Amino acid sequence: MKENKDIRLTIRLTREQYESIRERAETAQMTPSAFVRAAAMRHKVTVVPGLKEVTHELKMLGNNINQLAVLVHEGKVRIASFDEAYEKLGLLFVAVRRLAEREEQ
Repeated sequence: MKENKDIRLTIRLTREQYESIRERAETAQMTPSAFVRAAAMRHKVTVVPGLKEVTHELKMLGNNINQLAVLVHEGKVRIASFDEAYEKLGLLFVAVRRLAEREEQ
């Protein structure tokens, strides 16, 4: 269940501080507010460099598979080969695994 955030906390930052928070939040795929809340509540905020690119590729692959599935259901495509998609998925799995191993070190 999503909590209602009804209290506002206003802080003053230098331009450099704001940009640093904004960049770190973007890297963590979070909003600046969510990033600051997580950091303030002493939650571990893990930034995995390169994860954004891998998740983007994964989303694109999912989109392509979905489009192909729609064409099959509409009868516009009779035979669909997923060999290339499986190969790409395997490469993405390896990339995620490498990122995770690098983060553990």
